[in-house]
This record gives sequence, C-alpha cells and structure tokens, in this order.
Amino acid sequence: MPEHSERELAALLEPGQLVAETSRPVPRAQLSVRAAAGLWALRIFVVLVSLMVVCTFVGQLAIMRML
Repeated sequence: MPEHSERELAALLEPGQLVAETSRPVPRAQLSVRAAAGLWALRIFVVLVSLMVVCTFVGQLAIMRML
C-alpha cells in the first residue's frame, strides 16, 4: 500500500480506532544466522564502547579532584 494512502486512511479513522490499529504487535522479523550474529556483535560493541566512555569520564573526574 503506498504511503500516502496509509496517511489518508489514518486521517479517516477515529482516535480510538487509530490507537487500536497502531498498538497491535508486529511479529518478530525472521533473521538469518549471519544477521543475528551481526546484531549481537553490534550490541556487544555498543556495551564495550559505553563502558570505555564511563571509565574515561570517571577517570577524568578523579584527575580533576586531585587538582
């Protein structure tokens, strides 16, 4: 369905109907093993980089307190 016709349909729905339609759960996407492994690698990378940022911030706070 083209995007503009979905907007027109949403404009015609009453607020309760729109909420009911948009709150319907979407099924989980079926990913290949390679794609799932890539997403897990990305999650691990984000956690590691976040830990590095927190450690750097805490380390700089410690240095600033010594001055």
